Amino acid sequence: MASTRAKLALALALGALVVLTGALGAQAEQDQKGDLVGLFHGGISPQKLPRSTPAPISVQMGGKIKTTDKSTPPKLLQIVLEINRNGKIQTKGLGTCSLGKLNSVSAATAKKTCADALIGHGNVTSRVSLPGQGAFASNGSLLAFNGRYKGKMAVLAQVESGPPLPLTYVIPFAVRKSHGTFATKLIGTLPEIASEYGYISAFDLSLGRTYRFHGKKLSYASAACPAPKGFTLATFPLARSSYVFEDGRTLSSTLTRSCKVRG
Repeated sequence: MASTRAKLALALALGALVVLTGALGAQAEQDQKGDLVGLFHGGISPQKLPRSTPAPISVQMGGKIKTTDKSTPPKLLQIVLEINRNGKIQTKGLGTCSLGKLNSVSAATAKKTCADALIGHGNVTSRVSLPGQGAFASNGSLLAFNGRYKGKMAVLAQVESGPPLPLTYVIPFAVRKSHGTFATKLIGTLPEIASEYGYISAFDLSLGRTYRFHGKKLSYASAACPAPKGFTLATFPLARSSYVFEDGRTLSSTLTRSCKVRG
């Protein structure tokens, strides 16, 4: 009887935590150092997953950068996205694309040329301030491709913005494997935006694709729900996101999310 009550109490606690996490998940997590503020958000789809066998998922991560006094933030050097070890990324049989095929071409051309390497999409907002023209927002669509960067596995994110300042550039995310809670790390190196007259202020990146290789259905991203035996709900640290700036400051946050056991 005591064991049953203990399990019931734990189940209720887990359920309450899931509800709380869901409520918090609707808002962006935040980190601040001085006048510099970073907002972070993310999640997975679907949220119902097998308990132990990884199933196809898509992973969405993003955020915003701002200052409390409306001043221009320091130059952003890197965006680092770390994914929980329960999430797996694999590229067996998946096409690859190169920086050479993505630089200085339209998104339509990139999508056509590297269709077999397309693994995600998103958008990027930049704040641009040109001499004599004032500041304005430049919104761009993002296409993510499986590729190589400096000889290593990478996600190549091509961004194409429209008027009033059309731009095309690539953010290479080097993929690194490690141990611990976050076993996959994506390290994005930011290019110069509008000849140093602009900076990235917001981004969203969604990764996920299923494809066939030798007749077998595979998925670029997959995961299981790490719920304890006997329970159908779990909360876990989905990801850790960081922004690294030229002035030495780093803003980061761990995104805690929930999943349900399917079946």
